[in-house]
Amino acid sequence: MRTLLLHNPAAGAEHPSAEELMDLLTDAGFSPKYQSSKNDYKNTLRKDWDLVIVAGGDGTVARAARALRARDTLLAILPVGTANNIARTLGVSGDTKTLISGLRRAKPRRLDIGLARGPWGERRFLEAVGFGTIAKAMAHSDGGPKPPVELRIHWGREDLQQFLEEATAELFEITIDREVFTGEFLLLEILNLGRTGPALPISSTAAHDDGHFDIVFLFKKDKAPMLSWLENPEGEPPPVTVRRGRDIRLNWEHSHARIDDRVYHPPESASQVEITLDECGLRVLVPLPVGLGG
Repeated sequence: MRTLLLHNPAAGAEHPSAEELMDLLTDAGFSPKYQSSKNDYKNTLRKDWDLVIVAGGDGTVARAARALRARDTLLAILPVGTANNIARTLGVSGDTKTLISGLRRAKPRRLDIGLARGPWGERRFLEAVGFGTIAKAMAHSDGGPKPPVELRIHWGREDLQQFLEEATAELFEITIDREVFTGEFLLLEILNLGRTGPALPISSTAAHDDGHFDIVFLFKKDKAPMLSWLENPEGEPPPVTVRRGRDIRLNWEHSHARIDDRVYHPPESASQVEITLDECGLRVLVPLPVGLGG
């Protein structure tokens, strides 16, 4: 099996080194080639692989998904990032050694891929396309010094609270499967997964393999409940309005936007954005929980 280890050596959490990862994979019966995500990984991913193992966070997983030459290549995730929204959604959890030892018995699960067309051109995504408060909070932190690993999610949520507190609602007209919705929203998120940003479970109905997006709106009247929810987002569902759809179109004019972790500042002029699903999803290996792998 032609196997590649794509590793982000600067990922958020403490995790085995490149050498340790290669040793663990060799002990598990793999003969991987090593590639750092900090070097020229795109050309490597365009080669023919049977399995690409990604040791990193959500950004590294998304970069691998965009650069893969063949959509039928199996992907495996060793979640050593900060939020690990993609791995959490798929049910990939546990220590690295246990996950690697379970890869031989792992079952593939589908992961839908979104496709966003706009003034940036055409860009694939795994988590979300968003407009408004979350995107603006991400723009504020983009490029600045990163907080300590153990505080990143907490600080990310605090930043979001601050920007939401100061936010004003913006007028959007959005078409979801030819049905038009117009309103003033504090944030608008088109979600492929239920978790996004600083590990926020912002939609309880989003599924990674159902061929639909969850479109999440936050109205001005729900600002105070949302600020309260951000204090303990794991406790109750968020005070948002959710619609589902496959074909989303909107006019982007004033707000910040983001595609996964890539942030875009407000455009100079109004721009049409179209969001659909890529025809081909990914196949991600998900190891069975310990004790169920017989």
